[in-house]
Amino acid sequence: MRTWFNNLFQGRQGMDELSKSMFWWGVACLVVSILLAVLLNGLLSVPFSWLGVILIVLSFVRAFSRRMGQRELENNAYLAFLERRRRQWDMRKERFHQRKDFRFFKCPGCGTILRVPRGKGKIHINCRCGYVLYRRT
Repeated sequence: MRTWFNNLFQGRQGMDELSKSMFWWGVACLVVSILLAVLLNGLLSVPFSWLGVILIVLSFVRAFSRRMGQRELENNAYLAFLERRRRQWDMRKERFHQRKDFRFFKCPGCGTILRVPRGKGKIHINCRCGYVLYRRT
């Protein structure tokens, strides 16, 4: 039995980060489906249950797939997406902590977030792209 199980995963991807999160999102959808069935008498329960089942099946299809290169590219794209979201969250958190001392503006030219000290009155702000903003702080 043990050798059969080892041979089953020979040359396969296994559960990577994308497969794990698809599995747990599927389980969460099934739990929401059960809660909706109990609390709202089945309203919107069916789409959540189907979505949960589809996500769980797709996670196992990814785990047993022999196309390791393609699965690795998908997983790397997912991890890059998560890293971008984490960086954005950290940046927003840092801006929130600095909100008493600094004012933040977005450059209309390039989209860069510009930080200027508060309480300086009406000033002009020079962006690296050459755009000049006139704002009150």
